[in-house]
Amino acid sequence: MEKYDDKRPTLLDMAISESAPGAVERLLQRWHWLAEKLTPLVGERGFCALYGRAVKLVLPSFGWLTASQSCTSITSLLETLRGDLASVDGSTAAAGNTALFTTFTKLLTALIGEALTNRLLASENTEQKHVQEHK
Repeated sequence: MEKYDDKRPTLLDMAISESAPGAVERLLQRWHWLAEKLTPLVGERGFCALYGRAVKLVLPSFGWLTASQSCTSITSLLETLRGDLASVDGSTAAAGNTALFTTFTKLLTALIGEALTNRLLASENTEQKHVQEHK
């Protein structure tokens, strides 16, 4: 019997690399949704400021995130995040995104209050449930 020690990618490696673009898009869906809901409350500059602060707080643990000096638009901010998430493996991207989103929502809670933040985030679950029911 011959051992297969060649350097061909395994099925797992291929599945991860093939699903990576979709995985990054799934991670970004929450950010797009949150930006859409939150911008009328805090404005684009407020969203950018919260995001920038959240990045600075998680940067020691996730040094691959880009800490931008200024935010010109939420679109450019999320494009930068897309590039950051795509630059690392899937599990690292998911962990960094979770830490960033959690930190962002904690800052948001301090700004607009726990009740409004909970109501805002609860509407995400309701909207996702309705989308899944229509499939």
